[in-house]
Amino acid sequence: MIVYPHNTGVFRSETSKCDLARAEVRNIARAICNNGQENVVLFCNSKEEAEDLESVLKNEGDGEGSDEHKIFVKVCNSDDSWCRDTGPSFVFARETNQVVGIDWDFNAYGGPEEGCYWPCTLDREVATNMISILSTHYEKSSMDIQKLEVKDLVLEGGSFHTDGEGTILTTEECLLNKNRNPHLSKEQIEAILLEKLGAEKVIWLPDGLACDDDTNGHVDNIATFARPGEVVLSWTDDENDLNYKRFKNAENALQNEVDAKGRSFKIHKLYVPDPMFYSNKEVNTLSTEDNDAQARDRHVGERLAASYVNYYLANAAVVLPQFGDEKYDMKAKETMKEVFPDKEIVGVFSREVLLGGGNIHCITQQFPKMN
Repeated sequence: MIVYPHNTGVFRSETSKCDLARAEVRNIARAICNNGQENVVLFCNSKEEAEDLESVLKNEGDGEGSDEHKIFVKVCNSDDSWCRDTGPSFVFARETNQVVGIDWDFNAYGGPEEGCYWPCTLDREVATNMISILSTHYEKSSMDIQKLEVKDLVLEGGSFHTDGEGTILTTEECLLNKNRNPHLSKEQIEAILLEKLGAEKVIWLPDGLACDDDTNGHVDNIATFARPGEVVLSWTDDENDLNYKRFKNAENALQNEVDAKGRSFKIHKLYVPDPMFYSNKEVNTLSTEDNDAQARDRHVGERLAASYVNYYLANAAVVLPQFGDEKYDMKAKETMKEVFPDKEIVGVFSREVLLGGGNIHCITQQFPKMN
């Protein structure tokens, strides 16, 4: 699932509405469909935008995907495009093995004082609407999608990662931030996570990526599971980099822990690109007309929270961010080929998505195959 960019306070426009980010998102969708061998559902903000998108996909060719996998276009109103955070998190019910979509509480990354899109009225309904749309889309499937509302915990999908075998990875910087759940202790937050996700253990990393102020340090920018027992960790050797101590502290935390099955972690270090910053043109091509729809203010020279760890793991491919960094783009591909030797590594340029405050993992959300 992907939400097509439409918020001009988040994604800049040159010739048409959010045109540069939209082009990247179409490339990401095609990579997931054709290389990753998955159906893709692209959600637009209106019927008119959905019709325009279908026309563009047709004109660009291969928008229909392969014979087996397709790109579908649906309508789901939203405030922004971070499907990972506002869309449902899917789990299986233990007793019935039924697919359940969890609808977490959402406060736009910080509520009325610190949030990006407050009051985020549309985003609060995204998970429910997506579940309804998917249920209708797959109505002939033997698997019904049920909804589980979890309104006692403010949580975004990018703030945790799971290995599928009982272990959850997250950061204290995000989940313990007082702009999320000030009424809950660390132990209480952990208990809710374990119960709702059917997991056995939470591993807390101290911090997320430096300058990831939009999300307050989501884990999907610093560390993710490649598979049970193996973690891909953002890395730099530059001791003067803002991220150096963050990455070292994350490494130490992982080295001092075992997962839910008692395994020590194998850590794959994935080097971040050289520091990148907002340019004058990039800041000036963001809309400031609707302040309620804007992300955080962007400033010329502000560092971007760029990380290759923010990839999408598809059935047959890894869809990997690329930033135009001649050294580290290629190095990231080489590293990921070692980590995932059985998958195609597909690099997709995604700086425009990054300018909005996230990347490929942030704009995507996977759901189980429906027969």
